[in-house]
Amino acid sequence: MTAETYKTKSGATRFRPVLTVAEMSHIQFNSGPGFCIACGEEADGCEPDARQYECEACGERKVYGIEELLMMGLVKLSDDTPAEPETAAA
Repeated sequence: MTAETYKTKSGATRFRPVLTVAEMSHIQFNSGPGFCIACGEEADGCEPDARQYECEACGERKVYGIEELLMMGLVKLSDDTPAEPETAAA
């Protein structure tokens, strides 16, 4: 899971998780990952509907369960296509 930034309506910078389809299919929703929208850190063992849990990394109450983030529209899915390796010019 990676993270990217976005701006809220109020102008605050927040993070959202970016998951590949393969990563999404391996998530165990009963006690899976949480995600801090304030700093972009993953939080382990979160309930799927976790809201405003305290982040161990930054201290903000901005940790949400992945299922909750999905319902909020904050999870971005990316394709599974690996990047093409660059070839050196001969």
